[in-house]
Amino acid sequence: MKNTVSALVLAAAFALPNAAVALDSSFDAMSQSGNHQFYVWCTGKADYSAAQNGADAKAAQKALASKAGGKCWPVWQGLDN
Repeated sequence: MKNTVSALVLAAAFALPNAAVALDSSFDAMSQSGNHQFYVWCTGKADYSAAQNGADAKAAQKALASKAGGKCWPVWQGLDN
C-alpha cells in the first residue's frame, strides 16, 4: 500500500505543469499563510490541480477538501511564491 501511494505521489509531481517548479515545498512553507497549491486526487472523476488561500497548509487543505467533496482529497504541493 505504501509503495502504491508513493508511486502515485511521485507520478503526480511529474504530472504538474512547469509552473509548479516555482513552488516552495519546504517544511517551513507549510506553516506560512498564502496561496497553497494542491493536487486533488478523486475517485469517480478526473484529478485536478487547485490553489487555495489559507493561514497555513492545513487550513487551506481543509477549505479545499470541503469544496472538492467527499470523493476527492487535496495533496499539498507547495506554497505559491
